[in-house]
Amino acid sequence: MTETLTPPAVAASADSPLALLFDIALEIGVQGEDEQREDAVTAALDHVWNVYPDTLGKAVDADDWSGLPARAEVGLEPCAVAYLDGGLWLHHTVDGDQEHDVLTLIAPCTCTNGYVDTALDGERDLLQVLTELRATGGRFPHHNERPDCHSQHRLRAWGDTRP
Repeated sequence: MTETLTPPAVAASADSPLALLFDIALEIGVQGEDEQREDAVTAALDHVWNVYPDTLGKAVDADDWSGLPARAEVGLEPCAVAYLDGGLWLHHTVDGDQEHDVLTLIAPCTCTNGYVDTALDGERDLLQVLTELRATGGRFPHHNERPDCHSQHRLRAWGDTRP
C-alpha cells in the first residue's frame, strides 16, 4: 500500500510572528545588484590585501575594482574585476560551494586571437607568473595543445559584437 504524505497547511494570519518571519526572510534573502557589486568589491579587496599585501595590495586600490552581480541563469556568483593595463585583468570571485576565494589573472595570448587565464595561488605564484609575462610583453605564450584561443575568447575592437 502506498500512502502519500500530505504536507500540513501553513496558514499564518497577517499579524502573526510567522508572517513577520516570512517577510523578514524575503527581505534578507534577496540581495540587490548594487549590494552584490559592493560585496564583490569588498571581498576582492579583502582577499588581495590579506594574501597579496606586498604586490597587488600595493598596486591595485579600491577604485580599480568593479563589482558585477550574480548571473544565476548561467551559474555565476557575484565577482569583481580590475583592469591592470596592457590588456591584463584580475578577476575575483568566491567559489560558492567551498566559500573559497578565487583570484584569476587574465592576459592576452601571444597568438593575438584570445586571452589565457590562470588562477593565482598566493604571492609567490603571482610573482612567478609576472616574471614569465614580462619576458613576453605581458602575453601568455600560445600553446598548440590547448583549445584554440580564437574559438574561446576573441579579441576585438570595442563595440564589435561579432562572436
